[in-house]
Amino acid sequence: MINAFIEYLKEQVRNHSIYVWGGQGQQGSQITEQWIRDRETSARNADRVIKYWKKQVRDGYGDVLRAFDCSGLGCFFFQKNGLIPHDMTANGLKGQCDLIDRKDLQKGDLVFRCDQDGRAYHVGYVIDDGKNVIEAEGRDLGVREHRLKGWDRFGHPRFFNEHHSRLLKYRKPMMRGEDVTELQKALLIHGFDPGPVDGIFGKKTRAAVRAFQKATGLKTDGIAGPDTFAALGLQWED
Repeated sequence: MINAFIEYLKEQVRNHSIYVWGGQGQQGSQITEQWIRDRETSARNADRVIKYWKKQVRDGYGDVLRAFDCSGLGCFFFQKNGLIPHDMTANGLKGQCDLIDRKDLQKGDLVFRCDQDGRAYHVGYVIDDGKNVIEAEGRDLGVREHRLKGWDRFGHPRFFNEHHSRLLKYRKPMMRGEDVTELQKALLIHGFDPGPVDGIFGKKTRAAVRAFQKATGLKTDGIAGPDTFAALGLQWED
């Protein structure tokens, strides 16, 4: 699922998709000057979008580009694949995430710009281990790829846990999710006590992972990755 999401994002960059306030993936004849003016927050902003859109049409992308705002770029895919029930704002997507440190970002994670109260007003999407980000950047720029820069908060979407394996390890704030629960259950089955089966990767779970790794000849680092998943009989999905 993660790889399909990233390919979808890259397709929007290749197709020169545009930014429109409230855009949710509209395409082709759905996009008109009047539609843009009806969606946009001011006449000036509509003029900016229309100028950029017309240039992309002249360049031959009119049949393939789509229209998104920043959250719509992600929500179009998430809704289509049954990961979320409805469209969400950037702050709504932030609420679907376990917040993580910048250093723990992996492909498929979300990055946010937030106001002084911590509410997210813009969102981007991490596409590789180099932490490059694709975002619906703005009315004059459309959907673009950038190096990671200028983001305030970082999150792992909980709705991806059933579809994507992430490296599970002890950190603060502690990792949480159904994937942690499945790891804890598998450790118990193999005779290693992870503490409460509560979906929280705490110190006891780390100790159980280390003990299991040592017993099975794996690298004893307390991090549950592909090799540890396989040894436990769990499926690792990229």
